[in-house]
Amino acid sequence: MPQSTQPASEVRRLPDALVDQIAAGEVVERPASVVKELVENAVDAGARRIRVEVREGGAALVAVSDDGLGMTPANARLALERHATSKLSSLSDLRGIASYGFRGEALPAIASVSRFRLRTRPHDAQEGFEIRVDAGVEKGAGAAGCPPGTRIEVADLFATIPARRKFLKTAGTEWGHIADWLSRAALALPAVHFDVIRDDRPALSWPAVSDPLDRIAAVLSEREAESLQLGEAEGSGIRVRAFASHPEHHRATAAGLHLFVNGRPVRDRLLRHAILQVYRDLLPRGRYPTVLAFLEVEPGAVDVNVHPAKWEVRFVDPQSVHRTLGAAVRAAIERRGWMGEGAAPEPMAAPTSYASSPRPGAGLIAEAPARTASFLTDWSVAGRGGAAMPVDASPTSAPTPPLRFGELTVLGQLHATYLMAETKEGVLLIDQHAAHERVLYERLRAAWLEGGVERQALLVPITVELDASRRSALEESRERVLALGFEAEPFGESAVVLRAVPALLADRDPVGILRALADELAEAGPGASDTAPTGSDTRLLDAADKVFASLACHAARRAGDRLEPAEQRALLDALDAIPWAPTCPHGRPVAVPLSLEEIERRFSRR
Repeated sequence: MPQSTQPASEVRRLPDALVDQIAAGEVVERPASVVKELVENAVDAGARRIRVEVREGGAALVAVSDDGLGMTPANARLALERHATSKLSSLSDLRGIASYGFRGEALPAIASVSRFRLRTRPHDAQEGFEIRVDAGVEKGAGAAGCPPGTRIEVADLFATIPARRKFLKTAGTEWGHIADWLSRAALALPAVHFDVIRDDRPALSWPAVSDPLDRIAAVLSEREAESLQLGEAEGSGIRVRAFASHPEHHRATAAGLHLFVNGRPVRDRLLRHAILQVYRDLLPRGRYPTVLAFLEVEPGAVDVNVHPAKWEVRFVDPQSVHRTLGAAVRAAIERRGWMGEGAAPEPMAAPTSYASSPRPGAGLIAEAPARTASFLTDWSVAGRGGAAMPVDASPTSAPTPPLRFGELTVLGQLHATYLMAETKEGVLLIDQHAAHERVLYERLRAAWLEGGVERQALLVPITVELDASRRSALEESRERVLALGFEAEPFGESAVVLRAVPALLADRDPVGILRALADELAEAGPGASDTAPTGSDTRLLDAADKVFASLACHAARRAGDRLEPAEQRALLDALDAIPWAPTCPHGRPVAVPLSLEEIERRFSRR
């Protein structure tokens, strides 16, 4: 700990303005934090219709209007004082919080770092009331004409605190954070109508619905909603409703996990673990499901007062919560019969395949220039039934053994998942998905290093619906998207028009590939390099490598795909044309040997 060079001064009370700005530092991280606090206040006021306006990513303006109860002039003034709230009155209330807001810090904290205006009117009042505050100092108040409800405008956020304002990202990035939180709020509150205006243009509109699945379809897309099935479970004062995706429907990141506790969007490791444990043996390594989990817990059994922004929670009985959520997700999986006859075991057994439907399109492997590749003589590095060991597989460091995939005798395909090839030492089992994924990954990276991935135009452009955060991520990374071989243009506020895809992946599902790219870009966030690396820098560019791995995994042939003999041979030949590595980019073995000695021992020949 650094030592102070100045003697300690006497203890003194901090000025109110400084206290407000310290509170603002805890509550207001960025414009999305302002949107969150104001929308939560509107919901607590009984609003059934909420309008959110944003300019320049919220840095210039955030305005939230609602049709809630409204406030009297006295209550409006009191709401701008620290620790003033209508949601708590005694210590016992703190043990059973059922509202969104309760600290009484948000409004004064926000008003201390912005130009703030509040207009409000109770439904039984003839006129409204307005109060204006500039950087924590009241600038005027009085009667005002306004509809019933409340409207709060927050302009020039952090304008008087340059040190805070300089940490704001681009308008597009900040909008992405706002849209992401609003999406979660809309999912949690299907009975509330949301209208969102961005830079004076309609951006999002989610009418109130009675069926949560209708709101899921509106927010996440019809395609996402169609992959979900509802599962429910109860236990020890906990009720869980979980909408869980088909195991074949998976993504590159955990962005599809949406968690809600008593209607509050949260981030929680316990809940995330409960979900991922159910899918652990159902999905390939590094892939994630889409799950929307709604938990209803007795207010006294959960503490929402853990984090200033109320993102985190703490449960009195975490094991019971974990168990009940896992049961709800398993119920969703069993309901559609994805696991076959009978209930899913706990823990769940691995499925026989990750997918079953063949992909449309031309041949499996595009022709590539032949080149000498280096291989590892010790096939055991791929392991058998376990994770692969990390190895250095660069052409300069690996020896060149006599084994070449293209020279092996192909014996056929096993369970539409593994290729069987004869070697001098016995039999080699090759995972067709892991092998194809490795081939595509290396080719995408090589093309990137050479200056960009070749694009192939689609005969008919495709409109792809994306949520706002992923659309924003594509928009913010235009140069990288082009370099990766995609040509996608914004179309409205919730879609893009896809005109070209990487030529290497031209025979795969273009919509799925673009969604995988958008997932990775949204997860990586701003700041990742948009320029192609060179030479030895490639292995260090984690953000780009994750994109290559995600695209390759999504486009590769799946377990369950029947491959014609020519396609089987083409895949083995393709492995000879890339730098060898014993695993796919996500760590699963590409090939596992079965020695002749072991086979003979099993038949008692040794």
